[in-house]
Amino acid sequence: MWWIAIVAGLALLAAACTSSGDEDEAASDDGGGTTTAAPATTAPATTGGDGTEASSTTAPADVELTASFRGVAADTITIGHTAIDFDTLNNDFGLDLAFQDFRPQMDAIVAWYNENGGVLGRQIEVIHEVYLPVGATTAEEACLKLTEDNEVFAILNGFSGPGAEDVNECITEVHETVLVGGLPRADQAAAAQGRWVTDEMSLDRRSPAFVTLLDEAGVLGELGPIMVVGSNPDEEPIVRTMAEALREAGVEVPVETWITTTGDETATRAEVEVFIEAANNEGVTTVALVGEGELRNIAFFQNAPEFTYLMGNGDRITDWQSIPPEGLSADTRILTNNNGPSPVGDPDVAECIDVVEAATGVEVIATEALPEGDPNYWSGTIGACRRMAVFTQIAEAAGAELTNDSWAAALDQVPDLTVPGFEFVSLSSAKTDARDSLVLVEYDLDTLTFEPISAPVDVG
Repeated sequence: MWWIAIVAGLALLAAACTSSGDEDEAASDDGGGTTTAAPATTAPATTGGDGTEASSTTAPADVELTASFRGVAADTITIGHTAIDFDTLNNDFGLDLAFQDFRPQMDAIVAWYNENGGVLGRQIEVIHEVYLPVGATTAEEACLKLTEDNEVFAILNGFSGPGAEDVNECITEVHETVLVGGLPRADQAAAAQGRWVTDEMSLDRRSPAFVTLLDEAGVLGELGPIMVVGSNPDEEPIVRTMAEALREAGVEVPVETWITTTGDETATRAEVEVFIEAANNEGVTTVALVGEGELRNIAFFQNAPEFTYLMGNGDRITDWQSIPPEGLSADTRILTNNNGPSPVGDPDVAECIDVVEAATGVEVIATEALPEGDPNYWSGTIGACRRMAVFTQIAEAAGAELTNDSWAAALDQVPDLTVPGFEFVSLSSAKTDARDSLVLVEYDLDTLTFEPISAPVDVG
């Protein structure tokens, strides 16, 4: 069950959705790559932040658009889009995940942008490839098809899941292709030289940002000495970063460590028992759990319910709203961070929802309001909405001569960046993860909800 929970969480991150099975859908069901022309849809007018209608994005009249780079023709930009193959995932692994084919959501959003001028007059063409988040094999195949066979300019979403995460480097480093999405580590972002950009917040930055959030909310001083525990050895840099941020904020951090026996339940429990003993010897009252080690979490919850727990990334544990974590006691305090209340009320998000609903004929309901067992269209819609917004704003800032170099240079030219559903965002050549908005929340086991205990905080 812990493995299933991890896959479900990865599915959320990858923004998985499906359509209702309409025969007019552009995406095929054969599990292979599909090139989609923009499907017909009646998109609402593009509006600015003040609610006024915005003009379509076109190049200046005296600028001639040319075939400036791989995947960039005079009249089109070809991008790739990666998607988890949920049909195969469910069938082959005996799962029943609500997230299904989410290519139609991306097609609808792309068509909407094309109807409003595309990118400086160039129309956007999408090539889809699916993969499984349970190893590198299918992710590598998808990478090669998009970068070598189709030579796309950029890829949206990238790869996630055990064994698939690092295949993102196939896109950004091996094939020097732009990627929008995922959670790059600091070293991966640096190696990509501006080619890897995400609408989200990187895990390297999220740990110190969590400390800032706790401090801004006035909670940090209540937590006492803190032990920081990663879920695997690869998270050592993130553990060190969070420990350093806590110490700089005046918090005592007597223990910083990580699980070395990932996937071995007996060995992981033994390691956690050693950690708990060390924590008690050092007077620790709070444990910061970095990463997504389900076995580690269960062992802590069952054996040390007296601690307060800080969960590093609340956006990745939305499954707690339907199934509580195993071993958790109602007396145990859990603090984490997420984007706060559903952004459905955000005008830009609402506009994306209207576009997808009009194109696919489905009803897009926020995950937390979705009846159990109903197909989830929300995650795919919000993912396509945010990543296309980031892609088009940077591509427009890069100008008519769109190349890898002009893309990287444009990162310092989008000071008015907007990402639907995030109150605070920023982007630069030194900061390629856009999100700066976090809300401190506390988990209520009785109601299976994350209750906000702060307003959105700008942690950029």
